[in-house]
Amino acid sequence: MLEGRHLYKKFSSYQSLKRAAFDPLAADINPPDSCGFGLRLIRLATDLDKLEVKHSVKHTVEGTIALSSIIRPVIPQLTLDILKVQKRTFDMNNPFSTQHKSTDNISTKALLLQRGPNISQNFEKYLACSHYPFSLLLEKGGRIDFIAPNYTVFKEWINGVNALLKYKKYLDKMKHRIETYCI
Repeated sequence: MLEGRHLYKKFSSYQSLKRAAFDPLAADINPPDSCGFGLRLIRLATDLDKLEVKHSVKHTVEGTIALSSIIRPVIPQLTLDILKVQKRTFDMNNPFSTQHKSTDNISTKALLLQRGPNISQNFEKYLACSHYPFSLLLEKGGRIDFIAPNYTVFKEWINGVNALLKYKKYLDKMKHRIETYCI
């Protein structure tokens, strides 16, 4: 997180009539750029107390998000469904999977049909999805929406934010150690 990653950040909560809400299943038709998101470099500041938001081309800080104001990351149900479909398909196609032989004979589509018709109808879209929306819930009812451009970045940020929130009280000690070893 200290190095930073490129994420799409939502600019405002205002939805104009010309802009559609972002749908990760239709990202090829309406990419995040056309739905009010912009690609930004987001990184943990060296003093470990805030996230810095920088423009992807310019190297100046556009804004900051204080770690003390972050309550938790929020993953929408659609993103959870995409992850479940992709994980289930990977587990079924992986010869080293721990899946039981009895479930290997059942097709993935049949298993997903039990979850609802929406998932089974868009099965190929769920598999091909590469954008993962999530939010950071802030104090006083605020929220910042992000879209990870791939699964690796999504996983790193969700795990990183959860770890930062879990170990808040140890950040001062880590800051001191980082400063000592970097000098």
